[in-house]
Amino acid sequence: MKGKTSVIGGLTGGIAGLFKKNKVDYKIGWGSFLDKNTINVESNGSMESITATNIIIATGSDVISLPGITIDEEYIVSSTGALDFTTVPESLAVVGGGVIGLEMASVWNN
Repeated sequence: MKGKTSVIGGLTGGIAGLFKKNKVDYKIGWGSFLDKNTINVESNGSMESITATNIIIATGSDVISLPGITIDEEYIVSSTGALDFTTVPESLAVVGGGVIGLEMASVWNN
């Protein structure tokens, strides 16, 4: 479990480190293009207009819950919650056959 936590921290911290090392600015929020070199980013209730030669949009992902099922991150968990387990679960049912579902099944099966 310590190894898993270390790897996750290294991967997420590694990206921020690479950005800093390569002088890449990043913003987290909702974006919309004004033209090919200008994007508006809304974050924490404020809007910022950014102009740049190169803009990369990293959309990330969001968990979709099934109707009538509440993800409580204790008994019914998202993929993020599954990475936060403090002990290896005795049993686990993975719902979803996409890339992340298969990854979670493989990780916890091992």
